Amino acid sequence: MAKRFSIGEAIGEPFRLAFRRPVTTMVWGLLSIVPSFIVFAAMGPFIAETITTHGLAAAGAQPGAGDFDTFSQFMMFQAWSGLSNMLSLVALLLVTTAVIRAVVGGRARDRAAFLRLSKDELHVAVIGIVIGVGVGIAATIGIFLIAGFGITGVATGAEWAMAIAVIGAFLLVLVILVFWGRLALMAPAAVIAGELTFAAGWKAGRGQTGRLFLLMLGLIGVTILIGIGLMVLFVLTAIVFGGGLEAWADEAAVEAWLLAQLENPWPLVAIGVVLLIPMAWVQGFSSALWTAPYAVAARGLAPPRAAAVADEERADV
Repeated sequence: MAKRFSIGEAIGEPFRLAFRRPVTTMVWGLLSIVPSFIVFAAMGPFIAETITTHGLAAAGAQPGAGDFDTFSQFMMFQAWSGLSNMLSLVALLLVTTAVIRAVVGGRARDRAAFLRLSKDELHVAVIGIVIGVGVGIAATIGIFLIAGFGITGVATGAEWAMAIAVIGAFLLVLVILVFWGRLALMAPAAVIAGELTFAAGWKAGRGQTGRLFLLMLGLIGVTILIGIGLMVLFVLTAIVFGGGLEAWADEAAVEAWLLAQLENPWPLVAIGVVLLIPMAWVQGFSSALWTAPYAVAARGLAPPRAAAVADEERADV
């Protein structure tokens, strides 16, 4: 009998993780949020100076070398930004692997929130890099081909070239979405197998491409609904505590408020500390939302040898 997985179970797994393991979920969120504090701290003086000199719109743009008084200031800003980005990637790797480990580990408890520095993290990193580079190269080639037909159509007025460009763009996106589910099984399969394997993850999705595509569509729908909910919550918060939405439309008022916070950040820091716990939980849930479902699918579709290894690992926990 061919192996299958439950789409409903897969989509529900992030919710089960987040509510069954709230502290673990918050730890994942904190680990993901902390790197952003570095660049925020580095950007504080620059944002204050930019708002004062050029206004709020300029502060929201990507800063360039000409926006700083000296080149050393620009290089320092880039160094802090680079460090933040590197730490964010490390946090993403650790949290992604921890979520997979939590799913395949079942109800096993873990005092370290399933976080490790082990061969699993190395395997997931290698798989992520290979998939990212491979998909990036394939997408770049496709985009160049599509752009070539598009430019030809615009330059010559050839409708057939424009049609090929539009259809090609649609097919490129569709192919990436359809096969992304099978690619997403590779990292969980490697964690389950305990070894670096690409073939096991790809083969695990054989005959399940359509269901994996439906899983992705379901996750997109859930993400949209959550985004709408958070937007509504933000609007309600702005109405209740921010003097109404019209106050946010007044650029001068917003600039004055931001400058006041940057000059005396401690009240905002205190509020941030209070809100850090729910924010960390939401961030941790977001990390699990697009990882746990594919770990559930891989757990159900894993080859017998990989499944046996996973069972042995769970017994050791």
